[in-house]
Amino acid sequence: MLVNNQPFWQSPTTQLIGFVAGWLLISIVTLTPMEQLPAVAGSDKLHHVLGFSGWSLLCVFGPRKRFFIIALFIFLWGGAIELIQPSVNRHGEWADFIADGIGVLLVTLAALIYSRFSQKTP
Repeated sequence: MLVNNQPFWQSPTTQLIGFVAGWLLISIVTLTPMEQLPAVAGSDKLHHVLGFSGWSLLCVFGPRKRFFIIALFIFLWGGAIELIQPSVNRHGEWADFIADGIGVLLVTLAALIYSRFSQKTP
């Protein structure tokens, strides 16, 4: 299916949908007040890397320049979450922010590598 002469998965609309869906999901999961923090199996930092790389991956489809701006927002939102969490009975940790940034960075680097090698050479 084409949207504005582009495959649907490359359209700005798809990118926007991915951004909003990821923002809502990450915000709800990380900012919902809790009486007691749940015991989560596995590494908390790994969950941060996976969550933020997943959100970034939802946004990688669409215009590349816009993706890099979105990736910067996602990274900064990770920091904002860590600042907000103490006021919703959660722990804000800078190590979580670093893990969020690693998740965004992994997808951004993959997008850069893909862009570099997918360009048509004359």
